[in-house]
Amino acid sequence: MPDGWSSERIGDWVLGRHPSLPGIRLFGDDDRIVGWFLGYPIDGKGKLWNGQEIMRVPGVAAFTATRMEEFVYSFGGRFLAALIDVPEPRLYLDPCGSLGIVYCAHREVVASTPNLIPYDGQTRDRVDLAREIGIPNTNAMYPLTLTPRHNVERLIPNHYLDLSNWWSVRHWPSRPLRCDGSVEEAVTAVAEIVKRHIAAITSHIPTYLRLTSGGDSRMLLACSRNVADRLELFTVPIPDDGGYIDVAIARKIAKRFRLPHFVPKYQRSKPEDLERFMYRIGYSTGELRGWQSTTMFQEADPGYAQLDGAIGALERGIWYRIGETESTRITPERLLECCWGVPQSELTLAPMRQWLETIPATDALQVLDLFYLEQRLGCWAGVLPYAEGCDPGFVIYPMCHREIITRMLSLPTQYRLLGFHEYEVHHSRGTPPFMKAIVEREWPELLAWPFNEPVGFMRLPLAARHARRRLSFLADRARRGFAHQAGRASKGLRNPGWAAERIWDRLTR
Repeated sequence: MPDGWSSERIGDWVLGRHPSLPGIRLFGDDDRIVGWFLGYPIDGKGKLWNGQEIMRVPGVAAFTATRMEEFVYSFGGRFLAALIDVPEPRLYLDPCGSLGIVYCAHREVVASTPNLIPYDGQTRDRVDLAREIGIPNTNAMYPLTLTPRHNVERLIPNHYLDLSNWWSVRHWPSRPLRCDGSVEEAVTAVAEIVKRHIAAITSHIPTYLRLTSGGDSRMLLACSRNVADRLELFTVPIPDDGGYIDVAIARKIAKRFRLPHFVPKYQRSKPEDLERFMYRIGYSTGELRGWQSTTMFQEADPGYAQLDGAIGALERGIWYRIGETESTRITPERLLECCWGVPQSELTLAPMRQWLETIPATDALQVLDLFYLEQRLGCWAGVLPYAEGCDPGFVIYPMCHREIITRMLSLPTQYRLLGFHEYEVHHSRGTPPFMKAIVEREWPELLAWPFNEPVGFMRLPLAARHARRRLSFLADRARRGFAHQAGRASKGLRNPGWAAERIWDRLTR
């Protein structure tokens, strides 16, 4: 166990945790400790629990699986539930796996990252796979349960870890979700839960809201209207088009509503910060923009909680493709492509096949939504907060609640397709309809600024850059096509492709 960590025991089980991570003891009716809640659970009354309290678990002796899950998922926030001294000991993640864990069955160890699991002959690094995936220099994600280590697996959302047999089991959804929910009811329910979560956090700890130009963080701000005086906006000036737009719009919003706004001074990340970022997550996922900006992220006050808009993309079918319908056949290869550059092999395709066998959905679009939840959120959004961990602050997703996820996955298919069309077909420049509806309900003045679009004088240079990149792409494609045709027609040349490229370069210059 790392130096400085605290430890406690239930029978043969030992819990080790960093002092900044709350550990809430769970007690049964007979005052016997039966497990722990780790992290930041928020109950249905809007209370953020901390490590100074104990929690009562009613009826432990007759704790069926259904009752166990009803108890755990009555909470939102960011947490891990470890139910140890019960008839069926299990570990449960929060609804989006935002306090991610990995486990090693033969060592009987669970940890936040692979770096905390000792090496032995069976847990060596997957050197070849790691080299092909290319983290940290790519945005790739390890597929589902895979990690950079042999026999170290990731527990993904909607699965619990059976501590008797050391295998993961899907517990939700148990049947296909009906895609016929009311948009109006979903907007109301989601807004109320997000407001409850934000109020719980801001009443407990100083809080940043990571405001960008996107719809998800704008929605969080709208739901913060009643506690805006307890917030400070936080925007990192990432040096690309999206980062420039984020800072410009966030500054306008902060100025209009007189909200404190922290924008770190731009600086390149220090090598030691880049290395620390990847070490803290065990090289488990790629995130180029965040990784390359890690020094600026560290300029934030470490005593603040940070609200992040992850999960919102569930409304807009971010992994759909044009032409896909409910009856489209989803293959393991199709799923693997969503992991952004992971090579196809028996090793990487096997988790996809196994996942497709356990998923209860028959609607292809719902399959992709659930895959986004379990892959993108569990294996990316559940990993990155460890890199950005503060002391005693923390990163938390106010949308992390089972009811929110159920509501969003149950939105009518045509409504989700509308979100996909607006947000993806228009290259992230459209208006996410669900987020817009919540903003309109809670703080409509925030709609005075577009989502993810340049404003004012920024429009001209950004439009010129987009046009130049588009022309460069078309010219490169035409050049390659011209070289190929010239090569086929000029068999007598020693290197016809090279010659054709030289001719094309001169022509286009």
